[in-house]
Amino acid sequence: MPENVRKSFAENGVVVRGVEVRSFPGETIYVVEVDPSAFEQAMRTSTQVEGTLGPGNLVVVRQAKVSSQEVASAVHSINDERVSKLIELLNERSRTSEQQPSLEYIKDAAENLRVAVTRRHHLIFGRRGVGKTALLLEVKRRVERASGAVLWINMQVLRGLDANRSFLTVVKRICELPSVLHKQRTLSPASIAKADDLARRVQSLSDLSSLPEQKVAQLIPDAQRLVALLCAEMAGDLFIFIDDLHYLEMKDQPRFLDLLHGITRDTAAWLKVAGIRNQCKTFTDHPPVGLQSGHDAAEITLDITLEEPKKARGFLSNVLQTYLSASNISNRTGVLSPAALDRLVLASGGVPRDFLTVAARSVQIARLRDNARQVGAQDVNEAAGEAGKQKRNDLEEDAAASTGQASVRLTALDRIRRFCIDERHFSFFRIGLRDKNDHTDAYRLLQSLVDLRVIHLVKSSLSEAHEVGERSEVYMVDLSEYSASRLKKDLSVIELKGDILVLRKTGKEGKRVDADTARKVVQVFRTGPEFSLGDFDDLLPALGVFA
Repeated sequence: MPENVRKSFAENGVVVRGVEVRSFPGETIYVVEVDPSAFEQAMRTSTQVEGTLGPGNLVVVRQAKVSSQEVASAVHSINDERVSKLIELLNERSRTSEQQPSLEYIKDAAENLRVAVTRRHHLIFGRRGVGKTALLLEVKRRVERASGAVLWINMQVLRGLDANRSFLTVVKRICELPSVLHKQRTLSPASIAKADDLARRVQSLSDLSSLPEQKVAQLIPDAQRLVALLCAEMAGDLFIFIDDLHYLEMKDQPRFLDLLHGITRDTAAWLKVAGIRNQCKTFTDHPPVGLQSGHDAAEITLDITLEEPKKARGFLSNVLQTYLSASNISNRTGVLSPAALDRLVLASGGVPRDFLTVAARSVQIARLRDNARQVGAQDVNEAAGEAGKQKRNDLEEDAAASTGQASVRLTALDRIRRFCIDERHFSFFRIGLRDKNDHTDAYRLLQSLVDLRVIHLVKSSLSEAHEVGERSEVYMVDLSEYSASRLKKDLSVIELKGDILVLRKTGKEGKRVDADTARKVVQVFRTGPEFSLGDFDDLLPALGVFA
């Protein structure tokens, strides 16, 4: 039986150090020891494992003590076996899910976690990989620790369903909650009978080949009463997490959120909805449908951009440190050279997932070099070039919210790349605010590329040198679009040197400008060419509801 316990935990991504069996009359307790870094995941998994063992079997999880040999210490070569563990962790834990949360939640400077745990509906926006799911999972963990009730809905699982059928799925899941939350009670609370009745009605509607919207709307009063009753019986709150809203088609999102909002009104239930901003449409004005930002729900923006390089570098360094510590490595420079860390921050555009995955691949590439002791900037360049292929795949994946738009976005990206890299020989470009106001749909197309991490905002407001009152925004093409094992030559590129931006001409040693003052930052960005959003005009008709 201990081996079965080990296997069950392993299937859920938890490595068990040891299992102690304590037998009593009519009861067997399995005391499971795990590494401190795996404790939270093991706690969440223990209930599931316990259910596979049968009656009379209990699972208790405790943290294993760290031996003196396992205390973090310095590494002096990337071929150290602890670096192999680091690579595994970076690859396994850079992508979060309900079953596998992030290694450790790193608080951001904006203290978004403090806001997200409050009793209010929230819309959480950010680029892919920036930490939306990680934030939701940390809120979920804190709610559960405070004995609150939670419901987690991953919209990717509901991909292909419309607003009505997605809503029926959520109501069906809500109907399952009373039996789960009250399983220890001898007498069945009223919510259980009400949930069973509502579940039968939901199933009847789900079985229909054609689903009338009015029939779905008629469920709202009873679903709302069930939610209110359940919260009253618990004397607590219900948090409903909707992750990756952008997997629902954009045209369906306002109605879906409107239906959910209806069943939570005047209850202690709170919606926490996360998605990619320019792949989400949460509210329509005519008629008013959905969840209106600033009115029905507060908005949280997670993006840390290269506009604040010091903040981005500090946050990503803290994220990396959690993985180094979990691998018992005390010195970051034993793995990454300072130049490599700077290049990683640049390559990621401030996105934690990209930072971690490119870091892992950079180490693997560096290990192929003879006598390599550290990851260098060229290793990061090569890893970033490989990552570009995955980013283009992600671009197609994220177009799920707006059918048929993947090819349009790829064409838009290729036009920007050709303009910047091939024609003007710059890694960055400017968008005039007047041009932005005159081409709002084209600007939204540009912003969708920002959300998909293939271009990055580096300056949100730049004054023009010779036109009083005129301003522009500055963007950088992702490093993956112009790097492989070596950077393309004769490019004017933005790089990082510690916490400051640097303008450099590739292939020309000594030709660089350190933008270490606000004035120099402005001077550097003014050198970038201005891209015309009118170059996207012919793409807009294919964007449908997006435009």
